[in-house]
Amino acid sequence: MKNQSLCLAWLVMFVGALTICPIAHAEEAEVPQGYNTPEATYEAARDAFNARDWEAFVSIVSPASRDEVIGQMALAMAAMAQQAGSDPRLRALVDEYLPRNLNPMDYTMRDNAEAETIRLAKRIGDPEGFFVEAMSLIFAMQYSQDELAAPEDAPEEGVGDSGSTAGEGDSDEEATQTLDAEITALDDLTIDGETATAMVTITTSTGDQRDPWTFEQHEGKWYLSMR
Repeated sequence: MKNQSLCLAWLVMFVGALTICPIAHAEEAEVPQGYNTPEATYEAARDAFNARDWEAFVSIVSPASRDEVIGQMALAMAAMAQQAGSDPRLRALVDEYLPRNLNPMDYTMRDNAEAETIRLAKRIGDPEGFFVEAMSLIFAMQYSQDELAAPEDAPEEGVGDSGSTAGEGDSDEEATQTLDAEITALDDLTIDGETATAMVTITTSTGDQRDPWTFEQHEGKWYLSMR
């Protein structure tokens, strides 16, 4: 599905990994949580990601970049919800949290797109709550898509998206494994004043991938920067 591809492409850029998570409702937003070192920040982000604890994860994002991150997510979710055949849960989430008649193209085509994206995040009544539910929904949609690819009562001659026949060889466990991902290592950490960069290893069922992460200091504490 087209909306599925856009969803996954955005996620790869956003967190550098794919996983699954049950939908959770955020009753109370997490306060920003800074750490004394980039290593400690990484460990907290790793633990939150691996536990699929998006409330904890968003609290580790730098206050200086959090609005921009949430605004970008809002535009991505709104764009996916507008596509024909999109998951109805996307529209429900957009209707609950985002301004009515939001057109993502109105933001991306402006000269001051970054400032407008930040302003959009500030218009969301519960931005951290939106982040938590959006992340949970994105991963839940991917899980549901794989579940639908090989339902228990599917005829053996059915063919899934991968082109393989849906039969005894396509188990639910195999479909789930393709989505599994864990952050496993931090390497090449370099600190330069109030910023730091490192390579983070994400281990999946198909192998390891290394992604660059950036950390930044804000009021004496280190946070994950997702600019």
